[in-house]
Amino acid sequence: MLHTSSNYLRPAVKAIALGLSALWLVACGGAGSSAGSAGLSCAAGAAFTGEAMHAPLPAANFPQPTTGAPSAAALPAELGALLDARISALLAQTGAPAIAAAVDVPGLGRWASTQGLARVLPERPAQAATPFFWASVTKSLTAVLVLQLVEEGKLKLDDRLARWYPQMPQAELITIEQLLTHTSGLATNWEGSTSLNTLTRAEQLEAAVRAPQVFCPGTKVSYSNTGYWLLSLIVEAVGGEPFDEALRRRIAEPLGLRQLSSLSPQQQPPDGFAAPHLGRVPSSDPGLGERLGAGSVFATPADMLSFWQTVLGGRLLSPATVQRQWAKLYRLRDPASPELRWWVGQGVMLAEWTDLQGSNRPWLFHAGGDAVHGANAVLSYDPVVGAYVAVAVNSNVPSGAVATALLDIVAGWRAAH
Repeated sequence: MLHTSSNYLRPAVKAIALGLSALWLVACGGAGSSAGSAGLSCAAGAAFTGEAMHAPLPAANFPQPTTGAPSAAALPAELGALLDARISALLAQTGAPAIAAAVDVPGLGRWASTQGLARVLPERPAQAATPFFWASVTKSLTAVLVLQLVEEGKLKLDDRLARWYPQMPQAELITIEQLLTHTSGLATNWEGSTSLNTLTRAEQLEAAVRAPQVFCPGTKVSYSNTGYWLLSLIVEAVGGEPFDEALRRRIAEPLGLRQLSSLSPQQQPPDGFAAPHLGRVPSSDPGLGERLGAGSVFATPADMLSFWQTVLGGRLLSPATVQRQWAKLYRLRDPASPELRWWVGQGVMLAEWTDLQGSNRPWLFHAGGDAVHGANAVLSYDPVVGAYVAVAVNSNVPSGAVATALLDIVAGWRAAH
């Protein structure tokens, strides 16, 4: 059984977790825009020329479909106490202002904890209901909204971007599915994306049009915030309501997720939110609401956990649609960490890594981070441990490290019992 010593991030676990955390910056476009190619000559239906896609995931990697809401039963008190102690130690060890986390082990129970300060100066403690910023984890919610419209017959995965935005580069070739899977060739960010609060939506669109295409649609993969920003505009156009209202009506309200919301343009973060920090210094980004479906969601880990359980359980989307989200998984590479093994599907991510026992560990997840302002988060299902985990940190302390440490505790406790 694992014990509660202060050395929680053992070297091997730390290396794994920090390796995973390298993609947080890419997942939010923190590394800057991808290099573009001018004057591309593209054709419809061009073959994919990137790395081989991931093999179909075994059925055992997915949780069992569910028909009802996630259980509200608490984890055994002993395990909950170990998880509480782990968060306390990580808070002291990393210097993060606050860490919020939730774990659910189907059939065993759920645990959640929020510790630390939502804001260092002036000092404001974080509470259980304190909403944290989830950055690019928003994209998983955006994908659900898009795929719900597909299921309702209002959209098709092979609809072209030109239907709404013909002025975009290669718009007559880019499909909804390519926007979902980051294979559209659109740059990850556009000029001025670091100061969205100073741009009108029309100006943002003009800047996106000027950004060079990275590759011909469908031929490679490159993470694109621009693609998901456009998807949120398409959700608005097809659904006839603002993106934040669509998210509230289609996801938050049906699931009873009271602390989950998306900012509307020009809207300030919710009251009492966990402010991003650079080290221990609070920072702010007035343009968060302008990111729309690329990264504008605030929520508690408990609410995000319920969302992920419901999606993977086949309740917000049909089981067949969920399977298609993972049917085509495209390899993404971070030049700074070429050893990372991770892939993207339709609004989802897969990571594979080797744990301390030498076993291959897959994560069905999405990550998000804002290195410029100081926040990151992860939402995952680990089929080896058989547990869901959601972690948000209001600084650049890697949420992947925290999530790994918590799952380590759960795995050790289950092995001992």
